[in-house]
Amino acid sequence: MSWRNRLDDLPPEQRILVEGGSLSQRFSKRSLTFTHPAFIGGFYGFLISMALFLPHAYAKGWNQDSIRDLAFLGVLLVLILAIIGHASLFMAQFLKRPPISLRRDLVYPMPFIGLSILSVMLVTEMDSGMSENLTSGIRYVGWGFLLIPGPIYVHLSWAPRWRLLCRLEEGLDPFEGGMELEKIPDGENEIEDFDLEMAIEDIEDDPPLLHIAEGEE
Repeated sequence: MSWRNRLDDLPPEQRILVEGGSLSQRFSKRSLTFTHPAFIGGFYGFLISMALFLPHAYAKGWNQDSIRDLAFLGVLLVLILAIIGHASLFMAQFLKRPPISLRRDLVYPMPFIGLSILSVMLVTEMDSGMSENLTSGIRYVGWGFLLIPGPIYVHLSWAPRWRLLCRLEEGLDPFEGGMELEKIPDGENEIEDFDLEMAIEDIEDDPPLLHIAEGEE
């Protein structure tokens, strides 16, 4: 990952944009070959299929047909989300837009809400007293909450960031064409350094008194 050697040469706002948040930093620690947006999208589909294993098997029965249906559903989800991830990379390369950080408080709970809705519909008889249209609507809402966060993250955040990392890896300028970046206020780092130096000087001038037990020097 030679792009890390070139990261220090970038301005602070560009460095923050390339590194991203905690999730993107986890992916960027791996090889760029294995973190292709298509692989990330397919991996999200695999996680969804694993999460649906227990409620689906409980509702359909622990038999060969149920496991076969779930395996087919898992392969279908992996394939569809991988294709969406690859399409997101094509769009990122064409538009050359910067990555967008998503609000965690909105995106992160969505898969759990969708999984909860689908699990309740599968393992309970709640839909017995509902109309068919209402039952279908609730299932669509559950699938929407479950599926949407992964493609949104890949499309808005990871695919554009992966493109920047690849350009850094190739020794090219990742910000060709110009991008609107969030500026770090001037003097912010200097203020933090000044406060730190003042704290160190206060400790040196007036060191804390240590408790000395009786009989000790």
